[in-house]
Amino acid sequence: MSSTRRQAVQSLAAMSLAAAASGAAEIPKRPLGKTGLQVSILGLGGARVGMHDDGKLAKDVIKRCYDLGVTYFDAAAAGAYGLSQLRYGLALKGLRDKVVFGTKTRHRSATQAQLDLDQSLSNLGTDYLDLYQVHNVINDEDIEFIFGPNGVMEMIEKAKKAGKIRFVGFTGHTDPKILNKMLERYPFSTVLMPLSAVDGSNSQKSFERETLPLAHKKGVGIIAMKVLSAGQVLQKKAATVEECLRYAWSLPISTAIMGMEQLAHVDTNIALAKAAKPMSAAEMDSIRRRIAEVQYAGLEPWKANRYDEPGGLIYRAD
Repeated sequence: MSSTRRQAVQSLAAMSLAAAASGAAEIPKRPLGKTGLQVSILGLGGARVGMHDDGKLAKDVIKRCYDLGVTYFDAAAAGAYGLSQLRYGLALKGLRDKVVFGTKTRHRSATQAQLDLDQSLSNLGTDYLDLYQVHNVINDEDIEFIFGPNGVMEMIEKAKKAGKIRFVGFTGHTDPKILNKMLERYPFSTVLMPLSAVDGSNSQKSFERETLPLAHKKGVGIIAMKVLSAGQVLQKKAATVEECLRYAWSLPISTAIMGMEQLAHVDTNIALAKAAKPMSAAEMDSIRRRIAEVQYAGLEPWKANRYDEPGGLIYRAD
């Protein structure tokens, strides 16, 4: 077990014991890196509530999350995520100072990203964003566009000075090495990446092994996504929802975002968050070994690019 994993388990165990001693019946909260913000360990992912055909139910899901203790709400400007922003703004109206909004832009030019920012502020019904993220960074060329002339980072720096953005983060799910380059390029406050028992057991490409230690060392707020591998780990019966969430929460993350379409999903996940206890090193290793027997290409199709090993798996881009 790596020193990062060992320290994380020890730290989270102490947090769990403290919560138990206080009789806490709320979702535990953790620091979002060095931002000074505290966020619930369970966050609501925006895609599902944005894609929901039933707008009322989507807003009910959002409000149920808030009522039961969720404070971190994930969104983005594009597609279904854009609709999720609008639904957040309606469902959480009047609660702005009690929640943390994290949204994203996938545009790389300052001009296009500015349009996304304006739309996000309008849809969420706010004049500032807690967290604004450069979304889905995939390769070296992408990084150069992001930081280049008239790149998205130019717009972000201006928006920060104007008070429209408090903290800046980025996301990625194809290549840990690219995320590490981003971490070394700019003092980002957060990183959103796939962290799961599936990722941890992947011997070829793992964000847990390759990016998590660097992000943790820098004090960056770590947000986990794809905790259930888009549901594939459940379909293949490789692990349960409880195992997947407990595994993610046993890592040094700030929060794990989950897509929740039904009120029952909210109730189940929040019950698990309230009762969560860190896994032991042996438990984590056991789950990794079990999942390692499953074909990864079906569990993590977003991990792209070639591998150096002869005959190594080839992941397709998502």
